Amino acid sequence: MLELALADIHGVHPDFARVERELDLAPIELSDRALVPSSLIHLINRVYPLVVSDPDRFCIGQTALYRWLTAYASPETRVSCLIWPESLTKTSIHQLVLAERLVAPALARITAQQVRDLYTYITPANPVWPHGYRSHAHLAHLVGMKPIKGNNHQGGR
Repeated sequence: MLELALADIHGVHPDFARVERELDLAPIELSDRALVPSSLIHLINRVYPLVVSDPDRFCIGQTALYRWLTAYASPETRVSCLIWPESLTKTSIHQLVLAERLVAPALARITAQQVRDLYTYITPANPVWPHGYRSHAHLAHLVGMKPIKGNNHQGGR
């Protein structure tokens, strides 16, 4: 693991971005700044380090997080990176794009009920996850989920 300034990463790898365009997966819509509490950016990046090619220092993994950071964090922000020392082939680039777009979201699925339950858990005063979510509906919108309507919350199943 290596720590770099965000400015030391030269962008999303051009071939990665090209595959996204060819597959009509770009442009990526950035998550709202409110989704990630600023006080937790470093923790989140340590858990989900960027993957950076060596020696050219392009982002080839966690590109959504990289794009989010470049939009909302300062260029001097220190970020944790895994270094990818292998040369990148056309096949490996395609595999990286597909893994990031298919596998990662499938492993991290969330339901509307889970969003509601998590919002209830992290009420605005919760020090575990300090945030600015205005409501459970706002949080649902931030994670791309349609909120559950009404007060039919089933706590403690």
